[in-house]
Amino acid sequence: MIQKQRGVTLIELMVSMMLGLSLIAGMSQLFVQSQKSFTLQRNLSDMTDDGAFILESLAKGLLQAGYSDDGQTNAFIPDSSVLSSSINFAQNEFIHGTDSEFIYRYKLSSFTQTNPLNNFICTAPPALAYKSNDIITVRIYKANDTNGIPVLYCKVIQSSGTAKNADPLISNVAKLVIKYGVHDKTNNTFYYTDEAGVDAIDATTGLSNWTNVFSLKVFVVLRSTDDKLTRNNAKYDIDNMTYTATDNRLYKVFSKTIYLRAVEH
Repeated sequence: MIQKQRGVTLIELMVSMMLGLSLIAGMSQLFVQSQKSFTLQRNLSDMTDDGAFILESLAKGLLQAGYSDDGQTNAFIPDSSVLSSSINFAQNEFIHGTDSEFIYRYKLSSFTQTNPLNNFICTAPPALAYKSNDIITVRIYKANDTNGIPVLYCKVIQSSGTAKNADPLISNVAKLVIKYGVHDKTNNTFYYTDEAGVDAIDATTGLSNWTNVFSLKVFVVLRSTDDKLTRNNAKYDIDNMTYTATDNRLYKVFSKTIYLRAVEH
């Protein structure tokens, strides 16, 4: 007896293909979402690490601002257009800045048991060589690199040598905002910035010079390396002011109040 063989019908084949395609589409969607989540978390992690690093580094560097082994600021003489900036130092001033950059200086001690150059990545040897009684001047500012990426830079000059080239600290710095802490005549504490392009420390408080600044409130806004991570342009706040991004990157604000050791407060 001959047994008839029977295959699948066209309808069964089409149903099987549809089920297979649905399964593949579901797995592909899951893979895409997993990749997007991984990219998102990686960018957030990188931003968090960079934010913690830069605030800690700036705080350690600023511990030296105004330092002199004899406790005097007479070594800090007037200086104009410091490190190619628009900032001018007056007599005895050891910190000066705008809303988006600042410069500080300090005098090396006559002893070397603890090298104050080690406090900051831009001054630590072999970047600079320890020379007793030298004045170290450090500029912190933001600028775009050759690829158009916003980078936080430091630039240093040693009074016995020439200025170093600008060194990058971290990249993808969307905004740097500096506010300066001063006491008014009734000893209340206020933080001022210079967004209007005037010397806020003098014009707003009537104080005679920047030696009255005893702290800095630093805001660093980092953006993600990757774009197209958000559906809408991100918004972020700095001291009750809201800013809107112009792309679809992640944005995160890091802030720290740094007190100057060389100033009584």
